[in-house]
Amino acid sequence: MLKDIPKIQRQALKTEIKTCSSPISNIIYYSILIETSSTMSPYNLIIKTFVTQLQKTNKSNQIQIITYDDNVNTIFEFESNPNIFKESLKEIKFSKDNQETKLGEALKICCSNIEADWSTDIISKIIIFSSGESTDESGDELVDILSLDNIEIFGLAGGINVEESVKYLQLLLPDQKVIPLSKNLSQDFKKLIGSGYNNNTIGDDAKILPTNCPINIEVYPHSNETSSIKNNLLLDVVIKPDGNASLIPAGTKVTFCSSKYYSGYTINLKDDLVFGEPYEETIILEFKKGQIENFPSKINFTIQIANDKDNLHEGHVALNISYFLGELKSKFRCCIGVEGGIGNGKSTLLNGFVNLFNPTNELEEYFITNRSIGTHVTTSFSNTSLKEILSSKQDIHPLQQSFHDFDIAWCDSWGFTDSDISLKYKADGTLYHGVSKDKCIIQQPLDCYRINCFIFVVSIINFAEINALTKIEKKIMEVIDLGITPLLAITFVDTITINHYQDIMRAKPFNLSVQDSNIFIINNYTEKETHRDITKDVQYLRLLTKAVQLCKIGKEKELMDKLKSLSINNVDSFSKTPIKNQSILDGESSFTNSISASPAQAQKSPHRINVIIDVVPDSKETVFTSFEIEASLDETISELKFRLINEIGSNMNADDWRITKETGTVLLESPKLSSVFKSYEHLDSLKLILKKKVRLF
Repeated sequence: MLKDIPKIQRQALKTEIKTCSSPISNIIYYSILIETSSTMSPYNLIIKTFVTQLQKTNKSNQIQIITYDDNVNTIFEFESNPNIFKESLKEIKFSKDNQETKLGEALKICCSNIEADWSTDIISKIIIFSSGESTDESGDELVDILSLDNIEIFGLAGGINVEESVKYLQLLLPDQKVIPLSKNLSQDFKKLIGSGYNNNTIGDDAKILPTNCPINIEVYPHSNETSSIKNNLLLDVVIKPDGNASLIPAGTKVTFCSSKYYSGYTINLKDDLVFGEPYEETIILEFKKGQIENFPSKINFTIQIANDKDNLHEGHVALNISYFLGELKSKFRCCIGVEGGIGNGKSTLLNGFVNLFNPTNELEEYFITNRSIGTHVTTSFSNTSLKEILSSKQDIHPLQQSFHDFDIAWCDSWGFTDSDISLKYKADGTLYHGVSKDKCIIQQPLDCYRINCFIFVVSIINFAEINALTKIEKKIMEVIDLGITPLLAITFVDTITINHYQDIMRAKPFNLSVQDSNIFIINNYTEKETHRDITKDVQYLRLLTKAVQLCKIGKEKELMDKLKSLSINNVDSFSKTPIKNQSILDGESSFTNSISASPAQAQKSPHRINVIIDVVPDSKETVFTSFEIEASLDETISELKFRLINEIGSNMNADDWRITKETGTVLLESPKLSSVFKSYEHLDSLKLILKKKVRLF
């Protein structure tokens, strides 16, 4: 259960309300799909001219451009910046001999981009320039797009035989409007699309009526506990008249718009709201099982005043990523290191990770960064934990109190050199905090310095240099040989065009040995950026979440390996490596070599008994390992369980395990062994199961 926040402690999220406008939005989201096969190359100039005019007509319109032949490229993704738009048009390149037309894949990417920005109040128009051919399946993708509200699709067909192209494109786009391409494209399209084109409004009679919104809205997180990004979103909404209005009439509606990620919610005021008496309601926006990359930067809302039906006020509440870090909790310590060349963005990446836990809007720098290639700024090995960072703060944000259970550490070190030591030493914890690049001393392993996950940070430019890639691949293979799964962060992609990025990736000398699911594009914060950008924060969170998951998997594997070493079937391991543990009742060793123990020995101690333990770590009921201990019949089940847990591994959470009989009966933890097994005097040994609890949710 989420805890309610005392009103004196809660921090409002940033909320903005726009001036009043027509109830129908005057911003249109245009998606332009351009077939760039050789068949469509004669229309190059006509199409680019049309797209340019469309952008100039209403500069507030959002436009995305997708080209497709045998490859599908997003040239421009829902932007209105004219400078970026102008440069992006140069990336539209038609093929001289390619006949492939992957319309289905283009529609799929188009739909994904629309859904990422989609809400119930936007209008989306899709314009498809096509020869009427598609070399892949497009039907399912078309159905997905048409399932969204306020979507219109228009086809413009061209080719050697335009009439045939129109006919075939109409078959690909059933029940949608299709016209032939001509030199008067703008005029033809204006007739096709209606009065929405070449106008600032949807209808000829629509007008913008600027007025002040009479409502103030404050939005607070319902809890100061950070939560999973996959949970429902609970917000406390406070509504009150502003200083210029004495009353808000009953029937007024505040609607929080649905998005790809969350459902919507409407607050209906049942009574008049007078100045000085605010109304508060907790709303629940249900999680829709969306992908993390679709997490919205803001929640849009509309305000409809009951006595002013002609106007609609619009606003949004900005989300703070620090409230959505629940996936990063772990009972294990997660130590994450970065590797890469000089100036590739390693320290900047770590700063991005740490700033996820900074609820304020201003960025802080914890690791010294290097913005240029060729100079070592990071000259020593540093190991910094989140707990150390939080404990050094004088003023703690209320939300940061919930971060103390996060056991994450980050390791920064110098860029690659020709004399670098093996990454094995970092994984073993033999490289201490503060060790210098020039005096790299290998010491006794310390668990706190062990790196559990390596992230290789590589600038996109390095993918064109075989020497740089070869050095990176060598280091990646070192990590794989250690049994650690490597992650790859590609940086500086935002400094080049999408086509340039795709050209580099197609022409790279070879593929690095990293799974596709473990490769992430990271647009790091630049030195000129001083405030948070949630789109970048989501990139950092996706990568850090994957790193923590890999750390958990690695720690679980270590734990299982330790359990395996205690196996009753492994006689050598018990004889060569005796297990030492002090009994909670006396000073004797409570764990014994079960192979050499005998019933006679057990009978000499009437208040002690040998207990065979089967360890079952999952719901499959598979016995992972077995071992035997000597227990006192005066011990409680709880004491026995904690003794087992401590012996097997300090990272095990006792609350996740329970002891059962062979029959599966769960034993209460307070009774003693003597009360559970009343006929112990006739037994030489007991058989119990240490079983991990199965979580239903």
